[in-house]
Amino acid sequence: MDSYCQRQELEFSTIAFLMDGHPIAGTQTAEELGLEDGDEIDAMKHHCGGGGDGAI
Repeated sequence: MDSYCQRQELEFSTIAFLMDGHPIAGTQTAEELGLEDGDEIDAMKHHCGGGGDGAI
C-alpha cells in the first residue's frame, strides 16, 4: 500500500484500501487477507464533508 501511494504520489492517509468492499488496515499482510494471485485490492480517495440534507 505504501508503494502504491508513493508511485501515485499520494499521501497514505488520504487513501482507503478495500478488499471485496471491506476496508483493510495497512498493517495486514497478504497472508492474513488470504490473497492469491489475481486478487485485487481497491484504492479509493477518502471523501470529506457532506452528510447534510442540504438545508440551510
